[in-house]
Amino acid sequence: ATKNYFVINLMNQFWYGLVIFMLGFLSSFFLTPKIIKFCRAFNLTDQPSERKIHQKPTARAGGIAIFISFWLIISIMYLADPGSLRFVPSKIVGIDKNLLGVFIGALILFLSGLWDDIKGLKPGVKILFQTAGGVALVLFGVKINWFANPLGGLNIEIGAWTYIFVPLWVVLIVNVVNWLDGVDGLATGVGFIASLVLAFLSLAPYVNQASTAILALVLAGTLFGFLIFNFNPAKIFMGDSGSQFLGFMLATFAIVSGGKLFTAALVLGLPILDALWVIVRRIANKKTPWVADRLHLHHRFLDAGFSQRQTVIIMYAISAIFGMIALTTRTEGKVQAALCLLILTIALGAWLVVKKIKITKQIQNNAR
Repeated sequence: ATKNYFVINLMNQFWYGLVIFMLGFLSSFFLTPKIIKFCRAFNLTDQPSERKIHQKPTARAGGIAIFISFWLIISIMYLADPGSLRFVPSKIVGIDKNLLGVFIGALILFLSGLWDDIKGLKPGVKILFQTAGGVALVLFGVKINWFANPLGGLNIEIGAWTYIFVPLWVVLIVNVVNWLDGVDGLATGVGFIASLVLAFLSLAPYVNQASTAILALVLAGTLFGFLIFNFNPAKIFMGDSGSQFLGFMLATFAIVSGGKLFTAALVLGLPILDALWVIVRRIANKKTPWVADRLHLHHRFLDAGFSQRQTVIIMYAISAIFGMIALTTRTEGKVQAALCLLILTIALGAWLVVKKIKITKQIQNNAR
């Protein structure tokens, strides 16, 4: 009887998860074409340039579709069944305190990103808004109080340091996703994979955070609906409004209702390592870390002769593989996987550089 109850409960969770995923998908799928028309009507388009890889003006404020679709479904669910999105007992104006903090932080990141899409913002100002979003989280009780000890034994308590760590974590992941958004469908697809991984982890018996899983599944559905129009050749880009919102939500999923940092860091490991390498290289070259260039990993794939579709599929596969590893291992296994990912990233970067050199020499020889 216990076994039958477990199977029935598992099936109910599957169908419930599928329904909320599809709600996010349908909302985004039907709204995105309207946002494309809106962007074209108001000239919210990204123009081709020497640094960019697209060849024609493309709608750039796709974050509007992602943000509205996500919060529309979440609002409907909360009104229909507030208990399904319960993170903490305390409420503010009748709304779960943590959920309200997530909304306020997400709104800050979305609006500042939208302003950047429309008028442009200086990098320092963007970081201030990103930090404000992280501060909103901790002020509304979304904290990380401990890390799992990678060497085993007792957890590592961080106490009041959470008020510094959470904003820094948000700034890191927001910029990782922002920099990842350089090839059609790349940030959207990796974000989709990360959302699914974090949703499944939240549903695991030893985590048991159904409310976090709901948020992640709705976001995954929203991203999948948007990806149909964002995949190469893209009809719309998510823009900073989308990449900042996506980065903020992924950062939030990793800390709300308890830490899932190792899992998030592993599924986003490739772009995180790429971002850290870019920062170190720019500082070493006496440049500010936020000065844009074409030396990100996805640019190296393109320079080595890969198409946009080949590039995103390879990076999707790496994210998915390490996401599966994160789901099936505990802390010690994740640390080992992280070391493997570091070695893979170094080897991949070196191989792409060598491949580019060979292509350049071949072009030079043909020119002679």
